[in-house]
Amino acid sequence: MRALKIAAFFAFNALLSALLFEVGARLLANQLPGLMGQAARWATYGTPYAESWTPAWVQNRDHYWALRPGLQDALQYGSPSVAFRLSTVELWPGGGIGFRTRPIDFFVDGVVVGDSFGLCFTEQMDCWVDVLGQRLGLRLVNLSQPVTGSQSHARILRDFAEPLRAPLVIWQFFGNDFNDDYGLAVFRKDMLPIDDEAASAAEEAGLRAWLRRHSAAWAVIETILAGRVVNAPAGEALFVKPYSVRYGPNREHVLHFGGQYELQALDMSRPQNQAGLKLSRAAFEEARNRVEAWGGQMVVVLIPTREEVYAPLTAPILGQQAIDQLASARLAMLSLCEALALRCYDALPDLRQAADEGVALYYSDDMHLNPLGNRVLAENLALWLEGLDLRALAALP
Repeated sequence: MRALKIAAFFAFNALLSALLFEVGARLLANQLPGLMGQAARWATYGTPYAESWTPAWVQNRDHYWALRPGLQDALQYGSPSVAFRLSTVELWPGGGIGFRTRPIDFFVDGVVVGDSFGLCFTEQMDCWVDVLGQRLGLRLVNLSQPVTGSQSHARILRDFAEPLRAPLVIWQFFGNDFNDDYGLAVFRKDMLPIDDEAASAAEEAGLRAWLRRHSAAWAVIETILAGRVVNAPAGEALFVKPYSVRYGPNREHVLHFGGQYELQALDMSRPQNQAGLKLSRAAFEEARNRVEAWGGQMVVVLIPTREEVYAPLTAPILGQQAIDQLASARLAMLSLCEALALRCYDALPDLRQAADEGVALYYSDDMHLNPLGNRVLAENLALWLEGLDLRALAALP
């Protein structure tokens, strides 16, 4: 009987401790740092963000997604740990789309079209477009829209860049643009979905999976042990980075990588991305001819994935096959550059050189360039542009 009482006493205290831990994890979900906070918020609120926010982009038939005009310092998140403020303007009444640029009351030297890498998930002053403009003395108009592909960028050129007749067009490319072109075509019902879409990961079942989804304390403990957030829903592929590595002179930086979204969206062995490549090719041909018709010159800037830039760190963990999958879209774009005689700047060598010095160019848990990465890109792109015979640059004093 005494042993039973002792066991009951310890069981009660263990249960009470677990309950207090759970209550504490939920109450402190917004204060817990880093991955622990994200895990606690997923279990408590069903979202990883510390603050409520409304995405600046809404679905659009012509572009897949487009920015809302008239935003003033709107809080935006790229990932649970990457926050920035965004203001947008409408270039002229009735345009219906917002742009992260200042109102055009100046002669335009150049325009930039692209996706979220052109928009930049940083404060505006840190965006490579703004840094590049200051570096070269160019008055640039940033027309980039998040979650868009080449078909959208060609339409942006037609509707918003052509009236400006800018001498220089900078077209930013990232490897998921082919996938976004396919997605836009399906969204517009211009194309039927291709049946062999990679199946999304099924949600786990059982007590452990239930605790992951509903217990903040359990999620925090598992996250600490795993070194990554373990309770993000299977559908939130952008947030699931299963691998991590420390780097830098003092191992002060952490890179979470190997997300399923990137491995699918950039893999050119998938028929969806091959379909998008055909659409992209048509968009580039149309845009090249349009820019040349108004007397402008177009260059394409290819931004590589974090896994490629930090391949000496990621390849031993992911495997070379996965790195090749991620690189396949960028290599397909380089082939397109050659086939269409486009002037293209591949940022991989310059970013790899900086990465080899141990600096952090990308966010820890987000695919985008951080402020330093934006600056490194801008500085190297400026040198590359200065080496070309471009009228927009030749006109500068």
